[in-house]
Amino acid sequence: LKETLNHYQKTKNNQGRNQLMKIKTLLITAIGAFAVANVNAGEAKMVEEVVVVEDNASIAVGYNTSYIFRGVNYGDNQVTAQIDYDIPNVPLAVGAWYGNPIDGRGGNPNGNDELDLYATLSHSFGAVDAWLGYTAYIYPESGGGRLGENNTNEIGTGIGTAVGPIDLAFSAYYDLDIEGWYFDLTAGHSFAISDMISLDLSAGISYQVDYNSAGSDFNSILLVAALPISLTDTATLTPYIAGNFALDAIDARQGD
Repeated sequence: LKETLNHYQKTKNNQGRNQLMKIKTLLITAIGAFAVANVNAGEAKMVEEVVVVEDNASIAVGYNTSYIFRGVNYGDNQVTAQIDYDIPNVPLAVGAWYGNPIDGRGGNPNGNDELDLYATLSHSFGAVDAWLGYTAYIYPESGGGRLGENNTNEIGTGIGTAVGPIDLAFSAYYDLDIEGWYFDLTAGHSFAISDMISLDLSAGISYQVDYNSAGSDFNSILLVAALPISLTDTATLTPYIAGNFALDAIDARQGD
C-alpha cells in the first residue's frame, strides 16, 4: 500500500499546510502517490513522526510492518525517511522518500531499497483541488524494482473535492517504462477526537491497465484507519492500521 502510505506518507506530511495534500492523503497509491505516493496489509501499523523544520519544509521517519505498493507486497519490516519542500511563491512541491524493507519479498530475501524523487504542481479551482506530478523510482539494488525494472519514471494527475462530510479523490498514473496505467478512487473522512487527536478513515478501489498484470482489471481495495496525534506545534505521530484486498489483476499472486 505504497500509494497507500508511501503516498499517504508523502502527502500526509503536507496536510496541515495544503488542502490539496489533504485530499491526496486519501489515496494513497499513495497516500495512490498514494499516492501518492506510499499503507500495509492486515495488521499493518506505522509509527511516523513528522517534524516541520521551517514553514515550507518537513521531514519524517516511519516504520511499516509490510511495504505494499499498489496492492503488491514488496517486503516486510520497512523503515522509511522522507523530506518535502514547498517552493515559496509557486505552486510546486518537491521531495524525496527512501524505504528499506528489512525482510524481502518477490525473489529478494534481503528486501529492496527504494528511492523516490518527486515533484508536484497543484492548484485549486474553487472547491476542486487538482495536481500534476512526476516521480522517479530508483532501486539501488540490481533488479530490485517493480516487474524487474531497475528504475522507472511516472507521471500522474488527480483531482479532489469534498462532498458534504466526505473527501473524494481520483488519481491516474502512467509509468513510462512499464507502459501501464494505474487508477484509484478514494473516499474518506476525518473525525476530531480532541484538540490534539483525530481519526482519519478512508476506503479506496484501484484499477490497472497493463500495470501489475496484462490487460485491464480491478487491482485492489484499500481500507485505512489512521490516528494523527499532535505532539507539539511542529511534530505529529501517526499510528495506523490498514487492510489491502487483492482483486482480479493480482489475486493470483497476492494475498489479502
